[in-house]
Amino acid sequence: MLQLDFSLLAMLEFYASPVMFGIYISFGLFLVLAYVIENHPEWRVSILFDLLYEKVSVFYGDILGEEAHSSVKTYVVTLFFVIFLINIFSVLVSFFSPLFWISEKGNFLLDSYLIFPTSDVQFNIALSFFSTLLVLYVQFGSLGYKKFFYNYVPVFGKGYLEVEKGKLPNIAYYPLKVGVKIGDIIISLFLWFLDIIGLFAKVISLAFRLFGNMTSGTVLLGMIIVWISSFSHGLTEFVWGINLPIILPIIVYLQGLLVAVIQAMVFPLLVAIFIRMAMMEA
Repeated sequence: MLQLDFSLLAMLEFYASPVMFGIYISFGLFLVLAYVIENHPEWRVSILFDLLYEKVSVFYGDILGEEAHSSVKTYVVTLFFVIFLINIFSVLVSFFSPLFWISEKGNFLLDSYLIFPTSDVQFNIALSFFSTLLVLYVQFGSLGYKKFFYNYVPVFGKGYLEVEKGKLPNIAYYPLKVGVKIGDIIISLFLWFLDIIGLFAKVISLAFRLFGNMTSGTVLLGMIIVWISSFSHGLTEFVWGINLPIILPIIVYLQGLLVAVIQAMVFPLLVAIFIRMAMMEA
């Protein structure tokens, strides 16, 4: 009974965590946006979204190529809009975070209750993991199951090393051929090991690139506001009623908005390039 209570408590803590609240809010905003686009196509928001969707579809479609399946293109475009909208929501929330004051550690108190998922490394790892699985799925469909299996388990080598008999006698040629074949198998297995590491590297690099760029802006903003507040408070002891203008945080907000847009483009762009490379291997 005690173990069951602990598991229920852990489940409640998970579903009531700041990241989950961010996911709930993001999902709700997605539904609102979908409702507006579906039922009010004449609104400016709907028109702007349609134009953006068309441009993004053409951009990633050119990268993936005409031979890419429509479902793959839809996934990449959807990935862009999911990251883009969540990043924009995150920047807007960080804009209003100073209204809820700052904790003693220098963090915004709102961050203790609401964190949008692109600022959480676990969510980004999940996106990267499923994107890497899609790359493997496309590679599987392009190569076929035999070539795909042998591409990752080259137990007989891939022909990186070869030897020609020429004028060599059989007594010298066949031992040399066996040695070259063994060396080819060793090289092939070593490169296979690097390919497996490369798959994990794709997941980690995609996830931490998005996580680092989205969290760095919030940390930098908090440090600047704390510094300006303490510096302004020190000036008021000598000059009555003088307070510094909050210019630097506005610059950081603009920088955060730019990073939000760029990261929304870069993540699906890398996924599209990986998919294109997987198709070209066939």
